[in-house]
Amino acid sequence: MIYMVEMDLIERERRVEWDHWYLTHTKMLLTFPGFHATQRFECLHEADAPFVAIHQVDGLEFFQSEPYLNQAGPTGTGEWRTKMTNWNRNLFDGMDVTPNVPLEGALLVVEDGAGAGVPDGLLVTWLTSLGLDQNVSRRGFAVADDIEAARPAIGCVGIRVLKPLIPRLTEADL
Repeated sequence: MIYMVEMDLIERERRVEWDHWYLTHTKMLLTFPGFHATQRFECLHEADAPFVAIHQVDGLEFFQSEPYLNQAGPTGTGEWRTKMTNWNRNLFDGMDVTPNVPLEGALLVVEDGAGAGVPDGLLVTWLTSLGLDQNVSRRGFAVADDIEAARPAIGCVGIRVLKPLIPRLTEADL
């Protein structure tokens, strides 16, 4: 299942520090049973939630596990919890493995009903929200291996074009 976290950073002047914390945090998550992969992204255009992380987890039960409850989740973000806004967490079904978006590529996050703005040649995989905030019921992902292939979607209502901040990491990368 796909665990998607999206947010904005209030104190942008602390961006380098936040990126370092986030990388350390996700590497910690990769040590938890049931958490298998992660990749972070940033929007190429203005958005309410320009920062997105997608994670691969076993299922909803992961969020009830002792490691998650004691070291992660909203209470595990320390001071950064108050530095983030437009923060949403959704668990999606419809994709078992997170896509591996190359650093020179892009991830398109497509809201339900906005598929017409997806550039030709990019396939949208539709996901259904099953848990956590459930602030959306359905959302799609499309991967462009080259960021230029995704550029026509910039400015399309209901589509966020995201560039990778880090390569996709798995337990094997620790």
